[in-house]
Amino acid sequence: MIVLTAMAKVVDGKGKEFEREFNKLALKVRKDPGVIAYVLHRNVQNPNQYFVFEKYENDEALKYHTATPHFQEFIKNANPISAGPPEVTAYQEIV
Repeated sequence: MIVLTAMAKVVDGKGKEFEREFNKLALKVRKDPGVIAYVLHRNVQNPNQYFVFEKYENDEALKYHTATPHFQEFIKNANPISAGPPEVTAYQEIV
C-alpha cells in the first residue's frame, strides 16, 4: 500500500472554492482503480490550510491517478487559488 499526505494552502477567501474543486475531483478519483482512500481535511486553526490523505493499492494506481484528465483539470483549476505548491510526502504502509 502507498499512502500520500499533501499539505496545501490556499489564498485567503478561496477555501470554499478549493473545497468545491476538490470535491469534484474526489468523486471521480474514488472510482479510479486501486484507490482506497482520498480525503480532504481543513485545519481548524487555519482555514486556509488543508491536509489530504490518499491511499493506493500500489505504485501503478498512484501513477494512474496523477495521469488522469480529472486530476490534471483539478491542478489547472486549483493553481490560481493556491498559495504555493502542496507539500507531498509518500509512505509505504508497514502494518
